[in-house]
Amino acid sequence: MSIVVPTRAVHAPGEPVEVDLEPAASTACEVIVTRLAEEVARVQVRPGQSRVELGTFPVGGYGVAVGQATTAFDVLEDRWARPRYGFVARLDGSMPVRDVQRMFRRFHLNAAQLYDWAYRHSMLLPPQEVYLDPLGQQRDLGAISALARELSVVGVEPLGYVAVYAIGADEVPAWSDALLLRPDGNPYRLGEDFLVLVDPGHERWRAHLLDQLEQVVQDTAIRGFHLDQYGWPKVARRGDGATVDLATSFTGLIESVRSRLPEAPFMFNNVNDFPTHATAAAPQSATYIEVWDPHTTLRDLGELASRARQRRPEHPPILSAYLSCYAVAPEESATRAAMLVLATAASHGATHLLLGEDGHALTDPYYPRNHTLAPESVEALVAWYDFVVRHGDLLYDPAAVDVTRHYTGGINEDVVVHADGLRVGVDPEAGALWTRVVRTPLGWVVHLINLCDQHDTAWDAPKAPVEPVVGARIRLSFADDATTVRAASPELPDLVLLEPLGRVRGHQDDALSAGQGGVEFELPPLGLWTVVWIS
Repeated sequence: MSIVVPTRAVHAPGEPVEVDLEPAASTACEVIVTRLAEEVARVQVRPGQSRVELGTFPVGGYGVAVGQATTAFDVLEDRWARPRYGFVARLDGSMPVRDVQRMFRRFHLNAAQLYDWAYRHSMLLPPQEVYLDPLGQQRDLGAISALARELSVVGVEPLGYVAVYAIGADEVPAWSDALLLRPDGNPYRLGEDFLVLVDPGHERWRAHLLDQLEQVVQDTAIRGFHLDQYGWPKVARRGDGATVDLATSFTGLIESVRSRLPEAPFMFNNVNDFPTHATAAAPQSATYIEVWDPHTTLRDLGELASRARQRRPEHPPILSAYLSCYAVAPEESATRAAMLVLATAASHGATHLLLGEDGHALTDPYYPRNHTLAPESVEALVAWYDFVVRHGDLLYDPAAVDVTRHYTGGINEDVVVHADGLRVGVDPEAGALWTRVVRTPLGWVVHLINLCDQHDTAWDAPKAPVEPVVGARIRLSFADDATTVRAASPELPDLVLLEPLGRVRGHQDDALSAGQGGVEFELPPLGLWTVVWIS
């Protein structure tokens, strides 16, 4: 099987775009580059050529085809305008760096969390190069710095994991005034004898942590940070008697990190959406939300993304939703769950942290507990990530507005999707087609997410095989015979022009809709996710 792989996970304006052909071309051929529905470049390939320079391109998302082999790339002023976050948890030097680089390039993952790399939570750098992390895993600081440098070479921003308010149980006396206390007067702990929590807003602790972060940037190849918390407490009494609002402490810490390290990329973990309302507008690189119960359904994921985008539309939120179903269910059904999570996230202008290393999926908040993907799952998911990058101009514009609930469903007849026996809804429902309508500067985008064969809408649950919906039509009240309507899906990523079938009347004829009709277009077979673009 032929594969095309970009040489970088993301490109800056003016930077030449190159792709690798695996294997090298056996005969002369062409590389075709498209932006949405427009061909923008065609490059000849010589027999035996394995790397092809495609040229430079304006900011945006692009598709690449070499015969039947495809990939995608994007050109961004700022990677955080379309963040794609991955992870690396094996940091002892045993993992082939080239394999990690290649997988990040294939999935276009433009940032990486180096998980649990630090010597201790309160002392980040180790006393010697090879050391054990707080849970006894061997680490190699030289290998970690080498990995960070090699990821940077291919356009991946490496971020070191740092918990912002954790000390070892043996450090309690030194930080007694900064401890976060339970109502019974005992400190908040993670594990009985593992970690104790301090106020991240405590002046002495904050100065200590900032010194630690600055030292990492000076002494290693790690240039940015993933700042973590545990989601509790929200409000607590401090060891010196003060009452602490953690939302305020976290926001103040983010502001202090930016002030001390103005060039460093970093993000803060809003555990179960706490406190996104306070931190989304703070001066960090991305909005990151770790998802837990009661956010258990696809609808919950969509609402988390929508709320975060409203607070900071220029930063597509990153949803960290661990798919434990990979550990307990057949891989094919868990991969379908991953696809539905990605469709939900992307259709709401968000992204999903799931993949990393040399082909692994997260199943647990402790990242060493992950699932090794089978080659067929990797190939299937690559097509989905290609699709998101290729159509990023339709998915991630900061000016996009969700107009679903006044364009379709109920009394609305501006966008009507129908087929014999097909249930259609504006919310995700088992047994129905989930329809969303988004207004963007490039036109309307209709997302059709196929839940017709599913028995539930839980995001962390295995999903049944999907029978494509055949014979569906879309009716648009605002269209005429000259309106351009195209559709694409991860399985058929080219935006195919839909032919108008003529104007028909609406189903309602009353004061609410005035019998509003529209032009109908026949849709292609609808798999898990289809995007319709009315330009």
